[in-house]
Amino acid sequence: MLFYKLLIYFLFYFFNVEGKTNCFTKETCSDCIQDIECIWCSAPYASIANGTVPIYCVNRDIGKETWCSPDKIVNPEKSYKVDKDEPLKSQKDGSAVQIGPQKVRLTLRKGEEFILPFQYRQAENYPVDLYYIMDLSASMEEHREKLGKLGGKLAEAMRNLTNNFRLGFGSFVDKTDMPFISTVPSKLQSPCKIQKNGQTVVCVPPYSYKNHMSLTDDADAFSKEVLKAKVSGNLDFPEGGFDAVMQAMVCKKEIGWRDQARHLIVFSTDADFHIAGDGKLAGIVEPNDAKCHMKNNQYTHDLIYDYPSISQINYVAKQNNINLIFAIVKGKSNDRILKIYEKLQQRIENSVAGGLTKNSDNVVNLIAENYNKIVDSVVITDNSGNDVEIKYSSTCLRPKENGCSNIHVGEIINFTASIKPLQCQPKGAPPQLIKIKPEGIDETLEIELTVACDCACEQSGHPDFVLKSSNCTDQGDLKCGICNCYPGRFGRNCECDSSMSNTDDISVCKQNANSTEICSGLGSCKCGKCECIKRPSPQIIYGKYCQCNNYSCKRNNGQVCSGTDNGRCDCGQCKCSSGWTGEACECLDTNTTCIRPGSEGLVCSDKGSCVCGECQCHMIDGYRHSGKYCEECPSCPGQKCEELRNCVECQAYKSGVYDQSECSLKCSGFSVSIVDKINENNVEESIKICRTPDNSGCTIIFQYMYDDNKELVVVAQRTKICSERDDILAITLGVIGSIVLAGIVLLIIWKVCTTVHDRQEYAKFEQERASAKWHRADNPLYKKATSEFRNPLYNR
Repeated sequence: MLFYKLLIYFLFYFFNVEGKTNCFTKETCSDCIQDIECIWCSAPYASIANGTVPIYCVNRDIGKETWCSPDKIVNPEKSYKVDKDEPLKSQKDGSAVQIGPQKVRLTLRKGEEFILPFQYRQAENYPVDLYYIMDLSASMEEHREKLGKLGGKLAEAMRNLTNNFRLGFGSFVDKTDMPFISTVPSKLQSPCKIQKNGQTVVCVPPYSYKNHMSLTDDADAFSKEVLKAKVSGNLDFPEGGFDAVMQAMVCKKEIGWRDQARHLIVFSTDADFHIAGDGKLAGIVEPNDAKCHMKNNQYTHDLIYDYPSISQINYVAKQNNINLIFAIVKGKSNDRILKIYEKLQQRIENSVAGGLTKNSDNVVNLIAENYNKIVDSVVITDNSGNDVEIKYSSTCLRPKENGCSNIHVGEIINFTASIKPLQCQPKGAPPQLIKIKPEGIDETLEIELTVACDCACEQSGHPDFVLKSSNCTDQGDLKCGICNCYPGRFGRNCECDSSMSNTDDISVCKQNANSTEICSGLGSCKCGKCECIKRPSPQIIYGKYCQCNNYSCKRNNGQVCSGTDNGRCDCGQCKCSSGWTGEACECLDTNTTCIRPGSEGLVCSDKGSCVCGECQCHMIDGYRHSGKYCEECPSCPGQKCEELRNCVECQAYKSGVYDQSECSLKCSGFSVSIVDKINENNVEESIKICRTPDNSGCTIIFQYMYDDNKELVVVAQRTKICSERDDILAITLGVIGSIVLAGIVLLIIWKVCTTVHDRQEYAKFEQERASAKWHRADNPLYKKATSEFRNPLYNR
């Protein structure tokens, strides 16, 4: 028996099983096949080299013919079947198939990757539902009238894009309570009055949101409803537009949204917006429930539910295939408002923001232009969650994150989805239904995903499932070749009970022959099997030799694997959730932060790799690229900043190393244009911005590019950027003067101090002399050499 045990350890090292994976530590078939590197043998005793030794789970690269009978190997194979694959089509009535295939079934092991190909083609004349929501506070009166007059033009412009188009109209003011509106009875009836063309327009009572007209193909009716609508008023500057947007999105029946159509909401205002939490000012604390509350075409729960949050708007818009266009009234006082909505579009996917002119003349062009921006690109999304990792790639000419830009009607885009399940489904749960879809349309590729995490031989009725098996000493069931012992029994063959707590031979509880630790020092050997120490939940020690735990992985911000949302610790390695990567699952598994705005989706400008959300630039042809997006390369031959500097300086500023004759001779290949200011934030790939110092210490700013004829075009900023020159003589004289002045001040202070001290000493001297007991001509220290004594009785 000892020979076979030593043989086990030898074979582990010979096949490098331990170095590749922890397969040999898996104790059940289910645990084994949940590691993509492992396979299981369901024979009661797997044999190696004609010996009978209990090895069940090994690395799949091991020689199968020497390890287990082929019919006993459990190694679930992936399967893929297409259930529905209608050809891509586009018909005049608006019906279309834009993504294919439409339904597939897929079976994978946990951690196994499958590349699923699919296609997308933008349909011609795809139906469009456009719902216009307008701020009808008093300041929007002239824009309401202009929109009403432009209704026909708007419908005509959209029908040039699709012949299946419908319009709807709604308006909003704000929540009908203080401090959003005035609750004075007279103000509730008429909050404002407007002087217009010599007439007084009385405002209607305030309201939160009103649906004036559901979606229809009658453009004249749209214009009439807009002109018929009356403005109202409120107190504070932000408006309650998010309540209106939420109701317009979720009230599908009331608004009339079609399932097979592209949905657009145009949101027009001249003010910013209230967000979740602002309702507390009126005592409204119940969070918005994102449900429809409309009666008689008016929102009824504005004083019950708070304003929705930005994330709620984004989520509901995605769920309902809504594209938002923010049409913001421009003006000197409204530039700030437009910038707010431009930032908002970054938080709401598939939304755009644009500015309206003072009288809204450009509303038609704005909507048509932004509609084209939306439909001329495609972004693929899914509902996989954190249990399945899906990555997309495509063959389009201008790829971007999970999609393509600058696509055309009828163009077929080939996509691939890399699908990898990261977690097992609960036992008995149905297959997971994953929907892959282009944003903004209601067409999907449905994937019925089954994750193979359980072994059939563990189920009753399988030939390798034996109840009360003799191989288990009749004290357990044989499942996939191993014994599942009854309560009170343990051991490999259920041969032990509570009276036999320890085995004489503890070598089987050591991880390798040279180890001195039993059960890795974290357990005890009972009847030839390790029983691991129990630690406080949620910490667990596990494994055949107690060599694994779920708490000793790398940490980030003090959390194992960056926290349970990012990943989990499995035997010393972090298993990251979908969307995360890195040794501690600390990095977002996305390239979005490495894509330069305006670069058509190029990751790190195609000059580097994205690592943990940051670009690591490469050395290409001996030249090092740099910058946040690896967009800079000062030493590259294509960077002409240094080459052009002298010519720009002599042509634009009449200075530099070239005089006028040299300038005409050496710089004749181009001319320099002058502008007041160069926008250094220009992100166009074809334009290069240069900042170089001249010979006088100033900085000159210029840009260069090549036009369609490959001619060099150079534009320089009119003024140089110069720091104020320092006057050396003034600085020198100032320093010397300061030193002299400080010396004089110190001498004066010294003189004052010594004079005060002398006067104090002299005064003390005068005081002591005045209090002396002797004549001032006598020396009190002098003593005569002779002494004279008188007899008082002499001569009496």
